[in-house]
Amino acid sequence: MKSPPILGLLSALLHDVARLEPDVKGLDRDIVTIKARFEHEGIGFISVALPSLCDSLDWGLATGRFACPSGFRKIRCGALPRIFSGLLCKVFESSTGSLKDTVSPGHVKCLREILRLFKKLKLSDERDENLTRLATRTFWETDRQAESGLCPDSYEGLFSRVAGFCLPNLDTFEARKIVLRHGPGAVCEGLTPNQKWSGVFTGIRDGSPVLSGYGLEWLSSIVQSEKIASFDGKGEFDSISSYRLSHSGPELFIPELQDGLLPVRGNDPLEPLRDELPEVPNVLSSGGCSRLVTVPKNSVSRRTITVEPLLNMYIQQGLNTILRDEILKCRILRQCLDLTDQSKNQHLALIGSRTGIWSTLDLSSASDLLSHSLVKKVFERKPRFLSRLLRCRSAYCLEKKIPKQMAKYAGMGNATTFPVQSITFALIAICAILWNEGTFRPSYGRVLRTARRVRVYGDDIIVPTEHVHQVMGWIESFGLKVNRKKSFYEGNFRESCGVDAYRGYDVTPVYIRADPALVLSGDPSALASYVAASNQAWLKGLYSLSTELRMIVESCLGKLPLVNSQSGALGWHSRVDTCSYQKWDDKLHRLVYKAPVLVSIKTRDKLDGYAALLKSLTTPLISRPVGHLKSSLKRFSVKIVWRWIPTEVG
Repeated sequence: MKSPPILGLLSALLHDVARLEPDVKGLDRDIVTIKARFEHEGIGFISVALPSLCDSLDWGLATGRFACPSGFRKIRCGALPRIFSGLLCKVFESSTGSLKDTVSPGHVKCLREILRLFKKLKLSDERDENLTRLATRTFWETDRQAESGLCPDSYEGLFSRVAGFCLPNLDTFEARKIVLRHGPGAVCEGLTPNQKWSGVFTGIRDGSPVLSGYGLEWLSSIVQSEKIASFDGKGEFDSISSYRLSHSGPELFIPELQDGLLPVRGNDPLEPLRDELPEVPNVLSSGGCSRLVTVPKNSVSRRTITVEPLLNMYIQQGLNTILRDEILKCRILRQCLDLTDQSKNQHLALIGSRTGIWSTLDLSSASDLLSHSLVKKVFERKPRFLSRLLRCRSAYCLEKKIPKQMAKYAGMGNATTFPVQSITFALIAICAILWNEGTFRPSYGRVLRTARRVRVYGDDIIVPTEHVHQVMGWIESFGLKVNRKKSFYEGNFRESCGVDAYRGYDVTPVYIRADPALVLSGDPSALASYVAASNQAWLKGLYSLSTELRMIVESCLGKLPLVNSQSGALGWHSRVDTCSYQKWDDKLHRLVYKAPVLVSIKTRDKLDGYAALLKSLTTPLISRPVGHLKSSLKRFSVKIVWRWIPTEVG
């Protein structure tokens, strides 16, 4: 269906390109071609076809030769497509498609801005359903592949030695000092944020907390403590972070059956399924059963996430904190891992695009191919931590309401997945470099020096170009898969952690994530994304695009003020980072201005009794808003409210 606002945004961007690169010809003809193809092919042309052309552009920059993708007519006797040929011929030879010796980063940046503008556009619900089915099918296909994800025998000695040098104090933690907490996401039982606290704590019996929820059979073996949350006679708790089960046995809290959760009878949730699945053990004693959902990734794919059981997530968060703290203390891993800062990867990507000494690698289905067996190998010399890590892992996931055992370590919903996979990939990269240098029994110092030449953030890996082929070989020998289309080790293009770099310049494009029709309907999240995109476009010099976005937003919200770049208010940024002011506030004694802000919607969610006490004692003050025991924030639900904002923010 024709959508003039979308074409208006793309036309505005092409006008910006014509102003920034006045020597480029044929842009007016390109606008006509885009309108014609959009009318016949729909929104898929700008959200799928054009990004595929950009993929060919990136690969051509890396390999030195452009390969025209299908669906685009080429110029006569040439290798380039007709559309945007005026820009493409500034980068590649029109007859052969070979990369020119001197290429302006400005031409590359303009091309990527045009071709990637709508790559992350949210599509129709019908298409989302198709992508969901595809993502779910891929999840289980990769799980079957993960069964072969073992450490090769020839590499086992080196890998075990290097892994033994890392995280030396991981097994020395005290179980009673594990800081358990709830995560911000959903849980398999479908509980609200405050109901989560009732789900793990229902009262005190014989001086000990009585727990409830999934997986109580294994909770006592995860966190072991002799004395828990008992009063010391002065009205104070001895400890509130560790738990043991009451001597009379666990109490089981059974929520309402919803979203395909298992019907529970007594201590055996699979009792109704025994006749059909006699070989499946009790999932509660195996760490619980997760539920699979998908979330948007871009316009052509969705990401799978496992929604974990309540107590699984409760303990995963505590182990996640321990693991991250130990990474910072480990002399080796802190050289190549910083799980709170992507800028180090981004900086190396920029350097690598200029000098070629660094290569960027990206993995396909990284967490889905990370096998249970490989994680056991990584932490085999830390048996206490490994035992707890595996016991709070959901060994089963629902497939068509039937629990199915997983070969992978965990889905992305597991709180420990990100640090565990980062450590695993870092160890593989370090070992590959040592192997390539002929060092098969390295010393601690040699491993430490090698770690300084590796940078890992999740599945984004950066290694020296001289070792990149050996690293890729090692990665694939462990059952993982390198995404060759997004891994760059030739030429002058690199990509890592959201930064696209060419010859040392940042050529990351602006993304439009919502259809203008959704913005015009007043959707708060879509409006906020358009404000952010407009500010990004303005700072990049794309003034026509920025103005077009601004007009769409202000047609719904009215005129917005200038705001500081550190402010959370919706408004426009400037290069001098100034902000508007409207009056003097007699109470705050400072200048203020009125601007819209995104506010989370609250829902009634009352909590009292011992569960409320547990939340109050274990939740930091900064995480406890006013009235947190009476209501909670509704995830992904926001509204726009106009408020008076101080002019100095941040």
